[in-house]
Amino acid sequence: MTLSRVLAYSVPAWLLPIQSAHAEDSGFLSPVTLLKLGIDLGVIAFSVGMIIACLRAIKQARAREATAAAEAERLALSENTLETVLAAEPQALLTLGESAKPELLVSNLPGAFGVPRDAMRLLAFEQWLDDTSAADLEAAMKTLAEHGEPFNLMLHTKRERYVEADGRTAGHTLVLKIRDIAGQRLELAELSVKHKELEKQVAALRSLLDESKRNERDNAEARALLDTHFRSFDRLATAFAVFDSTQRLAHYNQAYVDLWQLDAAWLDTRPRDGEILDRLRQARRLEERAEFRVWKQDWLSAYGTGKQVDDRWHLPDGRMLHVVADANSDGGVTYLYENVTEHIALESRFNALSQVQRETLDTLREGVAVFGSNGRLRLYNSAFASIWCLTPKLLDAEPHVDEVTAWCSLLYDTPEEWERTRAIVTSIVAERRSYDSQFDRPDGTVLSCAALPLPDGGTLLTYSDITDSKRAERALIEKNEALETTDRLKSDFVSHVSYELRTPLNSMLGFAQMLVEPVFGTLNDKQREYVNDILSSGMTLRAIVDDILDLATIDAGSLRLQLAPVHVSSIIEAAKQGVEERLKQNEVRLDIEIEDGVDEVFADASRVTQILYNLLANAIGFSEPCSVARLRCRRDGAMIAFSVEDEGPGIPEDFQDTVFDRFESRTQGSRHRGAGLGLSIVRSLAELHGGTVTLDSATGRGSRFTVLLPLRQELEAPETETDPMRAKQAG
Repeated sequence: MTLSRVLAYSVPAWLLPIQSAHAEDSGFLSPVTLLKLGIDLGVIAFSVGMIIACLRAIKQARAREATAAAEAERLALSENTLETVLAAEPQALLTLGESAKPELLVSNLPGAFGVPRDAMRLLAFEQWLDDTSAADLEAAMKTLAEHGEPFNLMLHTKRERYVEADGRTAGHTLVLKIRDIAGQRLELAELSVKHKELEKQVAALRSLLDESKRNERDNAEARALLDTHFRSFDRLATAFAVFDSTQRLAHYNQAYVDLWQLDAAWLDTRPRDGEILDRLRQARRLEERAEFRVWKQDWLSAYGTGKQVDDRWHLPDGRMLHVVADANSDGGVTYLYENVTEHIALESRFNALSQVQRETLDTLREGVAVFGSNGRLRLYNSAFASIWCLTPKLLDAEPHVDEVTAWCSLLYDTPEEWERTRAIVTSIVAERRSYDSQFDRPDGTVLSCAALPLPDGGTLLTYSDITDSKRAERALIEKNEALETTDRLKSDFVSHVSYELRTPLNSMLGFAQMLVEPVFGTLNDKQREYVNDILSSGMTLRAIVDDILDLATIDAGSLRLQLAPVHVSSIIEAAKQGVEERLKQNEVRLDIEIEDGVDEVFADASRVTQILYNLLANAIGFSEPCSVARLRCRRDGAMIAFSVEDEGPGIPEDFQDTVFDRFESRTQGSRHRGAGLGLSIVRSLAELHGGTVTLDSATGRGSRFTVLLPLRQELEAPETETDPMRAKQAG
């Protein structure tokens, strides 16, 4: 419609007379007219093409606009999620690009740490860190910016708190993360600070001693000033003592007196170094040595050597001292006594824990690898090296996770798996999520992998070889499928054969019954006997086929009970009618007794009748002529009990365990013949009702079968489709 309007409006006015003239005169148009007409048609075609192109461009622009809006919404959601994850842990996370201003993504450390919450103030390290920590962090940031080398530092703020600084690169962006430290890492940081302070104190003391010895020769005022300086060292927790070139005590502090528990008045007499060692030995404050004199002589030989000697003394009270003997150039010696008991105990516990951890990991069948916060391998066990065919020489060098994944990819080359492993090991975000995976290697090995972030920033990786269990699982699944297929084929076969057998069998029985009727002519005695045998055998065969079909239906799980309230008397009467002919043939009398108050039961009437019919047929078959078979019905709590008893030969004890099995049939000297399926069907139908069947028998005193069925059912089973071609007798 739009195109027709465009064409109509595009026809020039001067063309209208030509069209009228052409209508009046059918002669040919002039060349000029044809040229103008061609130009106008070309302009019209170009306009139509431009309109179509514009419409397509507008449609594409709207599609790109919708895609861009969806992407913007996804990025906004991702940004909100990232901010939530970063804010989950107290920390300060700063990013610094090449041209952009520094940006403080997260800053939720407690104010007691003294960490600024502004990006520019945070980069002014000297404002919130002590001088040493500020210098270390400044140098590490410079190295990170120039060479991309990551760092991890323990820093001390001006508010006397320790924090951990972690720096890395992410593309062209520098990332600085400040967070709190605790536990053994905090203890190590404090010990490191104490060690540095001790070094400064030793350097200051040594400088003072050198200066004092130079000025001692000049004037007494310098000595007085030196004494003043030495008195200031009394506040130090580290014990020290200064001996001159004659090996006499020149200076000491209060910590020295407290350490050795010596009399200060005696120390003021300037005893010799050897005398002090002898007194300490007599007071049992030095460790016992086999050759004390030789040891003392070696220890005192430091005088005049200008060397520094250090040793560790194990005191009898359990303390351990780090003793430093610094020989001066003028022949004297300065002693420093540092109590390193706690440091050694901490180091010993740490080493023992590491050794126990390594030995424990080596006993595991799972491969274990622990990576540090810097992405390097810190710990592994032999199972990990064996699973990935790696040598201890490679792993002991603490390779980076990139190198380890490159070696492992030779056996399992899936970039997605190793990229996820590298991401969880090297990720700098506060909240790292663990993951589990399972994969099949080309060599047939099936591995189960788990990655778990550790509290100190490291990552634990475990690899379990589940090849055997996986194969067993697959074999069991295949075997189960094969058994289900076999069971289904068996059920289909039995059902098919049963139905196919019943069709000709019904024909045979029908014709035999027709022959018995007088309307088709009379039979002599022999013929009647043969026809009766045919009928009897046919009825028996049909009962066997029906029993086989019932068992096949039960095994297939497709038999559903038609539960409804039924009268007990009607069930018993139906079962009695089904066995009347057998009672006459075997000359057996049936005695029925129903307890007062037993009226209804919630059950499948036809199936309960079938149970009673099979039990009565079994009792009649094993009864002697002129004997009595008894059927009793009574209540037993919430159950109803049907008991069928005979006066036959009984069932031996060794046969009672198999009497309910299929195709188990023993005559026990009676005239009873059967396929051995009746009692099996009785048990199956009783269990479908939620009941049980029991046997009480002994050789020579008959048998009693008792079926217990619940009077009420909680759920009604759906009705089962019955076979329209199957003609049932009673039960």
